[in-house]
Amino acid sequence: HTLSVKYVQDDVNVVSDLEISSSNPEDLLNLCRDRGWSSSVLFVDTDDIFPENITAAADKIPHINLMPVYGLNVNSMLKHQTLVLTKRAAERLTEKLLFALNRNDIAQTWEKSREGPTDVKPKLEK
Repeated sequence: HTLSVKYVQDDVNVVSDLEISSSNPEDLLNLCRDRGWSSSVLFVDTDDIFPENITAAADKIPHINLMPVYGLNVNSMLKHQTLVLTKRAAERLTEKLLFALNRNDIAQTWEKSREGPTDVKPKLEK
């Protein structure tokens, strides 16, 4: 629901990549202002390692953060007003959402979750 609300509020933006020309934090703030993004931005990509310039610039700005798509969560989306996804991150997120919406084994998954594990063998230290 959080992602849907952000989309309706026009707070989700998709960019081709996160390469910027300078590591100066002021340049990153100006880019956000020029694009009409808020001062609280979460940049999301598929990789753990982000481009050097945006990493250096964002490191000095407390309300601008970088996160890999696998770590994206409701709390992080609520903490930041603007969500900026790379095209790859948006595609990965779409794949995960479509899988969750269209999976046909959900009844079995819920059953396992409700019943708990059937055979637990604790490993004891010697």
